[in-house]
Amino acid sequence: METRKTALIIVDIQPGFITEENKWLIPNVEKLFQTQKYDAYVEVTFSAAEGSLWQRQSDWTFPWQDTVPEVKSLIPQNDYLYIKKETKSAFKGDKDLTAFLKEHHIEEVHVIGLDTNDCVFATANEAFDLGFFSYVIEECTASSESEDLRQAALSILEELEMVKHL
Repeated sequence: METRKTALIIVDIQPGFITEENKWLIPNVEKLFQTQKYDAYVEVTFSAAEGSLWQRQSDWTFPWQDTVPEVKSLIPQNDYLYIKKETKSAFKGDKDLTAFLKEHHIEEVHVIGLDTNDCVFATANEAFDLGFFSYVIEECTASSESEDLRQAALSILEELEMVKHL
């Protein structure tokens, strides 16, 4: 089996996206950190301010929040990048994610977090478009909106062979 240098991209696991229906995500992410080591880690957080495209198109805002402490405390601080973004893909944040991954000789990315049907989906697809093997860890991604949206996104990702499991 081919071994590639792999990065974990942790997308928007912020309190405002955690609901009663998706809180199962946190123990699964903890299990991932216990069982898998990565060559690099990327933590990504999201906000949508007044006047943003989110507010203008969808009449929706979201204040910046840090990653939930249960997950943040697990992230190693070496070979690490923190990105703030105001759009869907982690590649469109305030740091050059592509350069960071190339600098660390990363060939494969695993994407986890929220929402499967939105920012996780966009990040995984953009990673693929940029030439990285790209996978979403199914048990470590959820939707803050509905399980139906999560399943729809996972169905598309599975068809593209972009899903892995814990």
